Amino acid sequence: MAGPSARAAFELQDIGTTHDLLALLDSYQPGYLVPMLRAERDLARARLAGQDGAVAFSSALSGLRELSTPYHLAGGLLDYAEYLTRHGDVAAAAQATDEARDIARRLRCQPLLDRAADMAPAESRMRS
Repeated sequence: MAGPSARAAFELQDIGTTHDLLALLDSYQPGYLVPMLRAERDLARARLAGQDGAVAFSSALSGLRELSTPYHLAGGLLDYAEYLTRHGDVAAAAQATDEARDIARRLRCQPLLDRAADMAPAESRMRS
């Protein structure tokens, strides 16, 4: 699956492989790429977008909400929260993290809960 592989490559800071995997996903003819992989492709592009990421993340999250699973949506929300934190929007990052945490609780998905806990500011962790 090129979508999750693109995430792994990005997390390993292998940007060349991330771009190669995006090119692989882009090579499919319209209609041959399942909706979830289209949403994951858009999310991978958003992670690479840098300063222009807000629009890319908005589009990617819309796709994840419409076309993907709750698990993938939570992962995308945490990616977005990381982006927001890097760009100084702590309140919006906390909101995205809270939504992801709610999804993770419903799914009983400890890896997502752990990732959300790692991202939360210290005062938020005290409230949990």
